[in-house]
Order: sequence, then structure tokens, then C-alpha cells
Amino acid sequence: MKRIGIKIRTERKKNGLTLKQLSEKVGISPITLQRIETGKTSPSVVLLSEIAQALDRPIFSFIEENYKPVIHIKQQKQRKISNPMLKIQIIGPRKMIKDNIVVTYGVLKKGQTIDRHMNPGIEWAFNVKGKCVLKLNNKSYITGAGDSIAYNARVEHSVTALEDLTFFSIYVEDEQP
Repeated sequence: MKRIGIKIRTERKKNGLTLKQLSEKVGISPITLQRIETGKTSPSVVLLSEIAQALDRPIFSFIEENYKPVIHIKQQKQRKISNPMLKIQIIGPRKMIKDNIVVTYGVLKKGQTIDRHMNPGIEWAFNVKGKCVLKLNNKSYITGAGDSIAYNARVEHSVTALEDLTFFSIYVEDEQP
């Protein structure tokens, strides 16, 4: 627990906050915060979450031993998904934001299709270049460069490139109860 306290103190100081200022932001006494920072007491998960929020840090940055504030993923290490010919890559590591969020980058040639499929969650896509048609439950939506679209991925859907297409998407899987 002492390591958590040290990490909290380090982040507090990086943010230019005194014990009193951070304790007021979180709603605890300066003495309680001092006890946490020196490892004399352990914060509850709720309190640690509030401290993390006040310091604008993810809670796991205080818990994980090898937390790295910068994650650099070389292209060859990015996992490919779907048909390799579609050139869709996962570009954001799982657990970076949350366990159930996947960030992808895709390139489709004119006429290529991501076949009909469903995912348990929601999806948001942004067209960087080109034009495509998203078929969602027998309804078609045409998006062009600079357009974005969000939809219920639990509904069967497919994408066909009407022009050479480059896109980013964020998929948020339903959280398991």
C-alpha cells in the first residue's frame, strides 16, 4: 500500500497541489490524505477512484506496478482482425481505456466488404478518406470522408467501400454483469 501512497504523492506534486488542496477536492481531511501517502492507511477503492479522478489519472496507474503513461505499439505488433485482405488492425491496446473498448484502423479497396456480422455492444466509426455504405438491418447509410456514424453493433451490419476507404472505429463491448 505504501507504493500507492507514493504514487499519489508524486502525482499530487506534479499537479502542483498541496495536501489541503487535494484533500478538499476529494472530500477528506488533509491528515487522512497524509496517512494514505505515507502508507499508514489504505484508501478504499471508491476513495482511490476519487483521488485518481481529482488527479486526472486512471485508477489502475496507482495500482499497477509497471504502469506506463505512454504506450507505443509498433505496426508489426498491431493485431490484425477479420480477413487479412481487409487490412483492419487493432491500434489501441485492450485495457488502455477499459477492458471492453477496442480501437481499430481499417483500409478497404473500392468494392471490398466487411461481411454481415454482429457484436455485443455499440460502435462508432469515422471515415478519414473515401466513401462507404453501412447496411444496418436492411437500411443503408452512406458516409463520406469526414463523416462519422455510431450504431448498435448488436444489430446485423456490413460495410462496403464505394471508394478506397480509410477509417477509424471504436467498439465498446457490453460489460458482463
